[in-house]
Amino acid sequence: MAGEGFRQMKKAVFNILDEYSALNLDDNVAVIACGAETKVLHYFSNDYTSIKKCFKSIDCIGPPQLEAGIDLTLSCIKHRGGGTVYLHPLEIRPRVVVISNGNPTDKSDPKETTTNSQTFQRLFSLAEREGKVNPFTFIPVGNSPNYCLLGALAIAAKGGRLIGWKEARQYARLSLNFRVAGKLLSQFRGETLTEDIVRTRYSSFGHGDEDDINQVCEILNEKEVYGKLCKENKQKQYASMPSIGTRVRRGEDWQYGNQDSYGVGTVTGHCDKAGWIFVEWDNGQTFDYRYGNNGLMEAYDLTVCDEPRHIPENQTIATGCLVRRGYDWQWGDQDGSEESIGTVYRVEGRGEVYVIWPNGVKSNYRFGYKNKYDLLLCDPRDPEIMQLYQFQKEMFSDKKSTSSENKQ
Repeated sequence: MAGEGFRQMKKAVFNILDEYSALNLDDNVAVIACGAETKVLHYFSNDYTSIKKCFKSIDCIGPPQLEAGIDLTLSCIKHRGGGTVYLHPLEIRPRVVVISNGNPTDKSDPKETTTNSQTFQRLFSLAEREGKVNPFTFIPVGNSPNYCLLGALAIAAKGGRLIGWKEARQYARLSLNFRVAGKLLSQFRGETLTEDIVRTRYSSFGHGDEDDINQVCEILNEKEVYGKLCKENKQKQYASMPSIGTRVRRGEDWQYGNQDSYGVGTVTGHCDKAGWIFVEWDNGQTFDYRYGNNGLMEAYDLTVCDEPRHIPENQTIATGCLVRRGYDWQWGDQDGSEESIGTVYRVEGRGEVYVIWPNGVKSNYRFGYKNKYDLLLCDPRDPEIMQLYQFQKEMFSDKKSTSSENKQ
């Protein structure tokens, strides 16, 4: 990687960061180096000037440790590194960009530079397994990069890419073109989006050239890669923590920058690990946060609030919205009664939403699927609606407390 490889790597990274700045994007970027020492050079940040400075401390020493570098990258993502952004109906998860000459270990050992090596087989399995969640992009650099190995890893990863280092600036425009693709899918729901439609409509979202048109078409062709990962939330619900559907803001122990965009979010689940809950912010990002005692310490990153959710532009419904049974309701008293007001805690792109009712029942319902609507939106500005909603929450909370006391 020394010499020409390092120059190309640095140029690729700087082009990506410069394009983010030019587009006024705030994508968080982290930098991890793997060589004689595998370490984080810069944690997730949108301070691109600071990220550039970290390259001054890079020394090309020791054999590459590609496997260790990818392992550390995935570990950072899983432990609070980067969030998921929902660009209805797309779910954009953190992406892994590997800039390498393609030799996973010491090049002096010829066996280690082929797809027959045990190291490659482990890397292949890693890319195949983790690529289903976090898309991989491989950028070969150096005088004679191992295109064969990096290309095979790109194929293994779902939605994987192999691009030249000179194409890095266009790669950065993925963040912009994800937004364009999401808007097109929302506007042309259920229709086939041709290249002509993309070409005609792109100008309404901003300036784009032929490469942008092709990139949007590529995203549309791979839209299943950016679908939601899981179905029904199976996490336990703990009585000591805010229930699913509760609206929250940052709390007294908040330490996560502007993940919340200084706004409001909705509790979407309780983590398996004690003292942590999932929150989807109104900006579309999802993270887990501390709420209570996790076995080591007590901390409250969140505080409960009663601020209603307003539907974002270009959407008909969103996580955190209040609903009641609609014209096509056929589910009996699953919601508790005709007057029950539930909270949306997940939205699927095909006209399906997940709701939790005051009685604790959670289920999925049609909201536009085959032109059927099991639900009606409630106006959060209507004082009677909010009064009824609060009354139902308090009533159900009292019932849970009484039930718990009787069991004791």
